[in-house]
Amino acid sequence: MKTFAIIALVGVASLALYSMAPSVESGVETQFQEFLATYGQNYGTTEEYNYRLGVFKANLESIAEMNKEEGVEFGVNEFADQTPQEFAVRFGFKQPVGTKKSTATHIKAVEGENINWSDMWTDVKNQGACGSCWAFSAAAAFESRYQLAHGETNTDKLYSEQELVDCEPQSDGCEGGLMDFAFEYLIDSAFCTEQQYPYTARDESCKVTKCAGGPNDAGFTDVPEKDEQALVDELMSGPVAVAVDASRWQFYRKGIFSTCNDNLNHGVTLVAVNFDEESLTIRNSWGKSWGENGHIRLALNKNTCGVAEAASVPTF
Repeated sequence: MKTFAIIALVGVASLALYSMAPSVESGVETQFQEFLATYGQNYGTTEEYNYRLGVFKANLESIAEMNKEEGVEFGVNEFADQTPQEFAVRFGFKQPVGTKKSTATHIKAVEGENINWSDMWTDVKNQGACGSCWAFSAAAAFESRYQLAHGETNTDKLYSEQELVDCEPQSDGCEGGLMDFAFEYLIDSAFCTEQQYPYTARDESCKVTKCAGGPNDAGFTDVPEKDEQALVDELMSGPVAVAVDASRWQFYRKGIFSTCNDNLNHGVTLVAVNFDEESLTIRNSWGKSWGENGHIRLALNKNTCGVAEAASVPTF
């Protein structure tokens, strides 16, 4: 059962407004009841039920408007009773001004040679209502690149996002962070496995001493900013940690997403390029029921959602 705190941006006034038994068509409430049954949602009061029904109705209207776009489909999912402000707690990418950029060495991509690293994992993780996307992006890039550097293909070798949330000193845990900072932290700090240091989706004290002996990286390199060709070239060597503007991703279901701003707010992992359909595939951290089994495809050669603006990889 999920519970939701009505954050300050929503406010008591908004709750009161929606709580006055919103005027909705019976079909909307039927869809809302189906949503509740599908996702096991329940609310403690009639006021909360009415508020969420009003939010759901507004989201249905947004979904209908977004579905006018070609090549992409949006729909009701587990986030359909959340306002955009509430949903935004998952956005935690913070790029500080003046971050140093280094030049990565790329394998030149060959046009038409598609590549897909998504099968390096058996499942897509879920960050929950915590702005730890940066930690999931960094961990996925580390997991995959570490395996490739050591000639391994063990998809069960997963590392601890919670360690990064609790212990990486330059970021702010559930309040956001930067993948490069995570890679810097892992130069001198052993990376615990997910089993040793389980994820809790909240800020806690650092407990890294309980799993000494894990792997390290040797640092990181940043892909040249706004150079999508360099980004695709880097993908040839393995998955890439990237930042995007995910403000319009809440109800994504399937297809190639192309209408997006570039106000970077979310850390994810680039795992595939398909030249035939001109798309990039992103591994997200909102669970496998979101999007295309936890992934989203972005239009290639358009710097869609700013995907080429803050990309990096750990080095080994």
